[in-house]
Amino acid sequence: MDLKSLVAKVRRHARDFNETIFRKEDIVDFINEAIDRIIQVIPQLQNMSYLLHDDDVVGLLPREYVHLLANYSVARLFSQDERHYEATTFMNEFEVKLAEFQERLSNGEIEIIDPVTGEPIDNNIPVDYVKNDYFFNRRSLNDIDKGVEGVE
Repeated sequence: MDLKSLVAKVRRHARDFNETIFRKEDIVDFINEAIDRIIQVIPQLQNMSYLLHDDDVVGLLPREYVHLLANYSVARLFSQDERHYEATTFMNEFEVKLAEFQERLSNGEIEIIDPVTGEPIDNNIPVDYVKNDYFFNRRSLNDIDKGVEGVE
């Protein structure tokens, strides 16, 4: 999907059919802000470029998640217009779908293809976990005292 189509989608969601409520510059800024937010959550998309011209096409983002850019933009426009209920509704949809995208990517259900090379981008997201060194450090279980000394 190109920028012109995304702007039209934002205007449909925002019910700005006459193009008189929201400026195109604001819509494009919020679409690019959405790209920043997606990159923040999914670092594999760090080479995703901003959309500046009407014929710029969304790169790297799978087709079924391109609408996230429009949802984020609509949410920010409604927030700017003090229509908080609608802003919250669109932002919640954006966050839920982004979390779903991240989960499907980490599970290997989605593959991101680099448009330049045609090769899949590495999906290895480092797993964040807590290492339990307090109870199970280098001592073996045989080194642990079986009870109080002198008491049998």
